[in-house]
Amino acid sequence: MTKQQRRGPDRGPKGRALDDVALAEVRELLGQRERRRDLLIEFLHLIQDRYGCLSAAHLRALAEDMRLSQVEVYEVATFYDHFDIVREGEARPAPLT
Repeated sequence: MTKQQRRGPDRGPKGRALDDVALAEVRELLGQRERRRDLLIEFLHLIQDRYGCLSAAHLRALAEDMRLSQVEVYEVATFYDHFDIVREGEARPAPLT
């Protein structure tokens, strides 16, 4: 029995499922910008500025579009206090007045 047969069928990548709408929004927002990893923080700022926060769906979409791991994008976003991370089911933060 091979290793693959013991593990069972491949279920695809682990983690959050990709939201097609969020991916389209991220791609539209980033436009023709080069997808370099050193621009990750700038892209996080663009998303937060447009949507008022960083949703889990947008973080996943950004990871997909930049070909980075979800963990890497999430760790960078949560490292900086000025990003507002919104998990599934949580309300968006109130806009500043």
